[in-house]
Amino acid sequence: MSARFVNLAILTLLVLELASGVGGVLVGQQGGQWMFWLHRIGGWGLACLLCWKWGIVVRSYRRHGLTPGTVFSALVKVLFLVSLGSGLLWATTGLPRLSVPLLGSWTGLSLHVAVSLALAPLLALHAAMRWQRPRRVDLASRRAALRSLGLLAAGFVLWRVQETTAAAARLCGAERRFTGSREEGSFQGNAHPVTNWLSDPVLRLDPAGWRLRVSGLVERELVLSYGEVLALADGLRQALLDCTGGWYTVQRWSGVPVVALLERADVREGARSLIVRSATGYSRRFPLSRAGELLLATRVEREPLSSERGSPLRLVAPGYRGYH
Repeated sequence: MSARFVNLAILTLLVLELASGVGGVLVGQQGGQWMFWLHRIGGWGLACLLCWKWGIVVRSYRRHGLTPGTVFSALVKVLFLVSLGSGLLWATTGLPRLSVPLLGSWTGLSLHVAVSLALAPLLALHAAMRWQRPRRVDLASRRAALRSLGLLAAGFVLWRVQETTAAAARLCGAERRFTGSREEGSFQGNAHPVTNWLSDPVLRLDPAGWRLRVSGLVERELVLSYGEVLALADGLRQALLDCTGGWYTVQRWSGVPVVALLERADVREGARSLIVRSATGYSRRFPLSRAGELLLATRVEREPLSSERGSPLRLVAPGYRGYH
């Protein structure tokens, strides 16, 4: 392959990887798993191009030697290899958790995401510095089309071989959910991992002074104490929590069905969405039509929620990713 085609193919696949990676963060249901398939095929396609890219890199360094530009290029390439390698390792043998100062414990998938996001602006600058205007033959010729299809086919085959091999060898990568997350702490109550948002401190609220408010397009605004919430807590739901940090857990949650609160408040005609806002100000919007799926949990596996798990009340939203 020509250096021009290889560089253009790498840039195209990296854009695809960034778009599908960001899109995958938003997907929590099986209907969106094609987004993850696309991401994995693209990753293996990039791996296929490494042998050609290596030759291009060697020729470039022989021509230019050690300069600020080649040092910057080397940094971009190292981050690229770490991003690609961490993703492939996570899908096969796995990676140990890392303790990151100020940010807590990271899974291998968290490392992959962080390095990839750090790589994106550097890659854009690198592409601008080394940009070669593509020719029509690089994009629209029969040979270019065959090469592109062959590259995607190779990525697809390698992805399926990797998944089959991981399952046959019983590697931990075969136990991932379709989102890439691995099971941790299922049915262990408060022993499951903490789902705090990034580096936010754990908020320790006094239930005696805490209140739950239901307001907006309702006939009766509700302000409920913790005791009143407990008196209404007759809902039980087994739900899977899938964190974008690379793990999932299945727990039995008990608490107040959101729809019960909405019926008590008597939602007015014309209301279309529901906003759930935490004591920290973090909020998420849901279609009102899905309110029947939501639960405001007070307990997990019959244990009162700990502060780290959202005490005194947390939202359980089946089918959504953990940040909801």
